[in-house]
Amino acid sequence: MPKTSTPHQPQPQSRPTALSSLRRFIFALIYLLPAVLFCSYYPLISLGSDRSMNFELSLPLIWLVLFDATLLLVFILLDRERRRSRPRSRAAARKQSFWGFNFPGLTDRQFFLFSLFPFFATASILWSANPLRALLTAGLIWLVFFAIFALLHLLPALGLPFRFRTKFLTAFFTSTTVICALCWLQSFLDLAGLSRDQTLLCLGCTYHSFGFPHPSGLAIEPQFMGNLLLAPTLTTLYLLVFHHPRRSSSARTQQNPSFILSRRQFRLVLAAVCLFSATLFLTFSRGAIYAYAVALVALAIFALARHTFRPSLLFIPIATFLAVLGVQGTFAALSPTSETFLTGVTKSIHHLSLGLIDLRPTTSDPAPETSDPAANSEASEATPGSSTDAIFDGYVPESTNVRLSLSSTALRTWIHSPWTIFFGVGLGGAGTAMHSLYPDLVTSPKEIVQNQFISLLLELGLIGVLLLVFAFYLAFCSRYGRPRLRSHPALPLLVALLLAYLVTLNFFAGLPNALHIYLLPPLLYLIFAPSASLNSSQPLPARPKTPKILQNPKKS
Repeated sequence: MPKTSTPHQPQPQSRPTALSSLRRFIFALIYLLPAVLFCSYYPLISLGSDRSMNFELSLPLIWLVLFDATLLLVFILLDRERRRSRPRSRAAARKQSFWGFNFPGLTDRQFFLFSLFPFFATASILWSANPLRALLTAGLIWLVFFAIFALLHLLPALGLPFRFRTKFLTAFFTSTTVICALCWLQSFLDLAGLSRDQTLLCLGCTYHSFGFPHPSGLAIEPQFMGNLLLAPTLTTLYLLVFHHPRRSSSARTQQNPSFILSRRQFRLVLAAVCLFSATLFLTFSRGAIYAYAVALVALAIFALARHTFRPSLLFIPIATFLAVLGVQGTFAALSPTSETFLTGVTKSIHHLSLGLIDLRPTTSDPAPETSDPAANSEASEATPGSSTDAIFDGYVPESTNVRLSLSSTALRTWIHSPWTIFFGVGLGGAGTAMHSLYPDLVTSPKEIVQNQFISLLLELGLIGVLLLVFAFYLAFCSRYGRPRLRSHPALPLLVALLLAYLVTLNFFAGLPNALHIYLLPPLLYLIFAPSASLNSSQPLPARPKTPKILQNPKKS
C-alpha cells in the first residue's frame, strides 16, 4: 500500500522489527480464535486430577495464555518507547493514564473501577472452600479480563491490519462451516454403527437416546456445541438484514455506509446462515435453541425500528427448524431402532417443548408387559442385532430436574450463614461446599452448579454479584460506555448476542468450556467498529518523538 503524508504529519518510519512481528502475531492469533474456540474439548491435555477437580488444558486455554503473554511483550516494548519520550513537565505527565499510556476511552480511574470484580474474586481465595481451584480460576479470570481490555483498547491503538474485518469474518465463517460439516458427519457415522471413540460423540448423543443422533462437534456435549454456533449464526443473519445489497440509500446512512454486502457475498452469507442455523437445531440443545429464539426477537425489534426488516430474518430459522425436524425423523427411521419417521419428529417436538406439546402417536394395542424382569429382558434381547427401542420416548424430565436440584442445593448452601450470603464460599468452592453440607444430594465435590448466576452468587456472595453488575453498568449504562455503544454500527448484533448468552448461562456454569461467551462479544465490537473498515489500514509509527499511538486524537 503506498504511503502518503500530509503537511501537518511527517512521513511515518518503518516499524521496529520486534513490535512489528508481535503485532502480526497478535492478529494471526485473532484470525485463529474462531477455529480454536470450536476445539473446546478435543483435543485435550489431561494433567491428572484430585478429589475436587480435573486438571486439563484445552486449545482455547492455551490460546488465551499465548495471547496475553504476547500482549505483555507489547506492553514492555511500548513502555520502552514511552520512557524514551517521557514528558518534560509534571503537568504533561499528569495527563497520561494507565501506566503512563493514554489509550482512547480509558483512564486509570475507569480501569480501576472495571477491575474491582476480578480483584474481589482473587481476594476470595483467602476463604475459598477449594483454594487450589480458586487460584486457577482467578488466574483464568485475569487472563480473560486483560484479553477483553486488549480487544477494546490496545488493538485499536496498535492499528488494525488492512481489510481486518473481511479477513476475520472469512476465518470465522470458514471455521464454522468446517465444524458444521463435522457435526453432520458425526451423525451419519453414528447411524453407520461407528463407536463413540471414532465419532467423538458424548455418551448421550448417539441414536440410542432418542432414535436419532445429536452431534457435539469437538465440544464436551451438544449444549456447548449449540452455544458455540450462536455467534456465527446471529452474525450471518445480522449481515443479511442490516447490510443487504438492496437496502435503500436512506437506510444505508443509518449504519456503516462503507459495509454493504456485494451480491456474491450475499449469496455466500445466505448459504452459510442456512447451514449454521440447521446445525444449531441439529445439536438438539434446548438452551442454545431458546437463546437463539430470544436473539431473533431482539434482531427483529431492531430491524423494525430501523425500517430494515426482511422476511429472511424469520423465514430462515423457521425453515431450517422444520428441515431439521424432517432430518431427525429420517435419522430415526434409518437408525437400528424400532423408531419411525413420525416418532422421531414427535419426540423432538415433545423434548424441545419441555413436554408441553405432545404429538406422539399412541398404540392401540400395546405389547403386554409382565411383572417378571427376566421375561422383559428376554423380550428385549430376543435376537442379536434386532431393532430395539430408544432409551427415551420424549421429554426427559431428569435433565431439567438435575439442574433444578443443584440450583436449589446451591441456594440452600448460600443462605447457610451470613458470611456466605455476603462473601460466598469463595471462588471455585461451590462443589466442595455443597458436598460438605449435603453429601446425600451432591455426591462429589467435583460437581458444579448448572447455572452460572447461582454459581456466582454462591461463590462470591452478594458483594461479588453487585461488583459484576457495577462493571456491566460502567460498560453499557454509564457515561463511560453508553455513548460508544449506542452509536456502534453493530448494536443490534451485540445486544442480540449478549441476550442469547445471558439465556444460555442459566443452563451451565464454568469458564474453560465457555470462553467464547466472554471473548466473542468484545471481538465483534472491534470487528464492526468504524475503525475496522474493509479498506483501511492504520500503520503503527516506529520510535516517534512523541508516542502518537498512545495519545488521544487532538480535537480539530
